[in-house]
Amino acid sequence: MPKLSIVIPTHNRPDRLKKAVESAMTQSYEDLEIIVVDDGSDPAANCEKMGSKVFGFRHESARGVSAARNTGLAQATGEYIAFLDDDDVLRPGYAEAMVEFFDSNKGEIDFAWSSLSVQDESSGKSTVARQRPCMIRRQSRSSELDYEAVAYVGASGMCFRAEVLRQFEGFDESLTVSEDRELAFRMLSGGSGCGAITTPLVDCFVHAGPRLSTNENLLKQAESDALVADRHSDFIDRHPKLASRYLNLLARRQKDAGLIKDYRRTLVRILRVNRLDVRAFKRLLLSMLRL
Repeated sequence: MPKLSIVIPTHNRPDRLKKAVESAMTQSYEDLEIIVVDDGSDPAANCEKMGSKVFGFRHESARGVSAARNTGLAQATGEYIAFLDDDDVLRPGYAEAMVEFFDSNKGEIDFAWSSLSVQDESSGKSTVARQRPCMIRRQSRSSELDYEAVAYVGASGMCFRAEVLRQFEGFDESLTVSEDRELAFRMLSGGSGCGAITTPLVDCFVHAGPRLSTNENLLKQAESDALVADRHSDFIDRHPKLASRYLNLLARRQKDAGLIKDYRRTLVRILRVNRLDVRAFKRLLLSMLRL
């Protein structure tokens, strides 16, 4: 049984998949397996020649990234399970740093993530995302800054204790986006702990190929974020800084999707939780002046 399983869901991106798999294979830490889940690609992804540590599984028709990740979870044998999107790559020290982080916080955290280096292929510019520190120990209350950091989590580069992730039944397959934050909120509400490595260990690429985070998917993004906000309202509203970050993101997506009434309702909710949220106040005032 390997210490770490790296799960890579893929759909119709063979060239990028190859780079993602190569980044997993060339880790400095070797006690791992790589599980590729082909979510209905046409033609099917070919994993046979990728290496002895690579195991391929396939959905005959596309079921979505959450279902692909859950298939990877079902097939993985590692103590820890990391997820990598097929258009991202791991830096060579990712696996070693993540396993060491979990082992040094044994019994205290159940999932973790690292910072991202976000590289825009059209402009050539690079920025760092998910840089905020976080340490929330099991069954413990932490600072509001730690909870605020959870608003920025994303599945690519996240790592979990496999046993605990299975107890929480993995990702919600009904969600188009924000399935990663929904899982984080659900696990924290259930007493799990989490932490962040602030060093960038994953390279994330903004490219012109098919992606969920595009203008064409604004309505789906807004609807999914609203569902998560409603489902976990008790948890979100208990943490004003987290509420400000996550609900302002939701409000922006609602506005961009043309859901103006929902946009205003979300801004009012933010101000009920955090009266000092200047951004939400300005947005709501401007929105009302345009009536």
